[in-house]
Amino acid sequence: MKILFINGPNLNFLKKREKIYSKLSFKYIKKKIFFYSKNIFEILFFNSNCEGKIINFIQNNCNLKYLIFNPGAFSHYSLSLLDCLKIFKGKIIELHITNLYKRENFRKKSLISLKSDIIISGMGVDSYYYIIDYIFKKCI
Repeated sequence: MKILFINGPNLNFLKKREKIYSKLSFKYIKKKIFFYSKNIFEILFFNSNCEGKIINFIQNNCNLKYLIFNPGAFSHYSLSLLDCLKIFKGKIIELHITNLYKRENFRKKSLISLKSDIIISGMGVDSYYYIIDYIFKKCI
């Protein structure tokens, strides 16, 4: 089974950004996700700072069973991504490393949540591994 992981803007700079996000690099987290899935799942991993590239990638993979999506700042204003997610056939898991509700007011609202089946917020980068466990348990 293929699982689609998409990460939005600035997530490629995790180790370089504020420490509330992660002390680990994006490259390390990506490598660990591939290792953690242990050939159980085929992982399609995509990161972009460009909204249109993310939309194109979702459209090209809209028939997969799971999308794990950390939209970053696009969460709060992207109608284009929300509309695109409406074509995705599988489960959409929205993931945020930080707790949106302990952040600035403008970050407390996510348009992406209107289409998400599951929302994870505030569990750090371990959320990526927890969701792999969740999907594995759903598949056995």
